[in-house]
Amino acid sequence: MSENKTHYTSDDFSLSRANTYSLLLQADVNHFNYAVLQDKQLLQWGTGFSTDELRDPSDLRDILTANYKKVLIGLKADALTLLPAALYEQAHIADAARLLDVKDNEKVLVEPLDEVNHIIYKVDEALLYAVKDLDNQQVTHADMGWLKATSANYPTNTSLYLHIGHESVSILNYHYSKLRFYNTFSFKNHEELAYFCAMVCREIDLDPEKARLYISGDMNITDGYFTYLKAFFGEVNLNSASVINLPANISAHQILSLAALSLCAS
Repeated sequence: MSENKTHYTSDDFSLSRANTYSLLLQADVNHFNYAVLQDKQLLQWGTGFSTDELRDPSDLRDILTANYKKVLIGLKADALTLLPAALYEQAHIADAARLLDVKDNEKVLVEPLDEVNHIIYKVDEALLYAVKDLDNQQVTHADMGWLKATSANYPTNTSLYLHIGHESVSILNYHYSKLRFYNTFSFKNHEELAYFCAMVCREIDLDPEKARLYISGDMNITDGYFTYLKAFFGEVNLNSASVINLPANISAHQILSLAALSLCAS
């Protein structure tokens, strides 16, 4: 993850018009990224800020205390599992949640993932407390928008979609446009990242030499992680899918997962 930084501010950005804007937040227990949109237009974007800033705003006080039309919050799961929608009953949710080894300081959340699956995941209560005072908020799983954007982009059976976060990777695969694999892994180096990609290929019976990787998040083509993956998989690409209007100096893959939270608005 890059150091905390506001990467972009549009000349059109004015918090006097915040009631026409949406604030997007993607947060784990230690870090968060944010973006401000007006409809599909990016107005401001920042990454790598401490979650303490959510609890007690300082550098971003004006941004975080403005009166937005909508605040969309994507929370990073400490662990997750999927439950078929056909089994969606409270008793079955409780059974599935037991697989997550929920601690006293964690809370279980449930929401529809797609037409056939619900996602059950746990988050640290400290993270929920950090965002509780934001008005007009809608909370969802951190990857939910990214999953929506990927599924709408006609994913192929041999494609693995990776989103790189803070020492974590989410990996996604579809079979005839239906979800086939989704999970999140923690990694420390390029060998571990490649290992998890290879493990997913083995799980879905996909030859790594035929796999096409599409990567979003904190990575670029000169990154050692990127070049290491190219040695083991058929194709490795940055994900060029875009869900909002971006200035020329921002690559779509850098902001895709955060921007895609806008697809979750209800």
